[in-house]
Amino acid sequence: MPSIDIAAEPLFSVGPLTITNSMVGAVLASVVLLVAAWVFTRRASAVPDRIQGIIELPVEWVAEMVSSAGGKRWRSYVGLVIGIFLFVLVGNWIGLLPGVGTIGIVHHTEEGTELLPFVRPASADLNFTLGLAIVSFVAFTGIGIRANGVLRYLRHLLIADPWWMSPVVTPIHLVSEFARLISLSIRLFGNVYAGEALLAIMAALVPLALPVIFLGLEMLFGFVQALVFALLTMAYVILAVAEDQQHEVAHQAPGQSTGLVGMESSA
Repeated sequence: MPSIDIAAEPLFSVGPLTITNSMVGAVLASVVLLVAAWVFTRRASAVPDRIQGIIELPVEWVAEMVSSAGGKRWRSYVGLVIGIFLFVLVGNWIGLLPGVGTIGIVHHTEEGTELLPFVRPASADLNFTLGLAIVSFVAFTGIGIRANGVLRYLRHLLIADPWWMSPVVTPIHLVSEFARLISLSIRLFGNVYAGEALLAIMAALVPLALPVIFLGLEMLFGFVQALVFALLTMAYVILAVAEDQQHEVAHQAPGQSTGLVGMESSA
């Protein structure tokens, strides 16, 4: 039965920096995306061919979802959502390639032999998912501050409505803000790590046809997890700029209304 560690295994060190196999997986995902972007920019045409169509399909699909739900500021963060989606997707799918997690250095110990794989899916390392969650957190907080201004954003974050409920509501609000870091990182890490463990166990028990079925399921799960992470980031950005939209609605003339107000009144 294979040994699957929760922590990423170190491969070598460069000064104070320790290079792990999950870092190698993240670098490979970045290289794949850079090469795809290079090919796309050199071969892009008004009438897309098959390769260009394959590259454009997920980008246009996610961009359409962001434009339909992201409000008037969607262009300012659509690149963030698409980038996170593609990075997590490619990082998850790299773990399904032959040799990933199975080719490495064999160590002989008293308990038996242990394999140190050269490459591991980046999302199976909690450090990676937490770092990506911090990037998402800083991004939607910065977008919210840019949309509302520092004072209005902090007032919306720290002062409840009505104000005398602040001692009760403000701590809950702060905890919910930082809980987004945990929810983003743990959800992605848990699902990818569970998939990695499932594939390793199935390959050890039934090394022929059955793992192929689970590979297909893991491709689907990897896609879903990348989409969920990206859409949650989009939702947090929308919530961060919502105060700015509410401020504009409150200062409109009585005869004007936004699409949201119109929808609510028609309902």
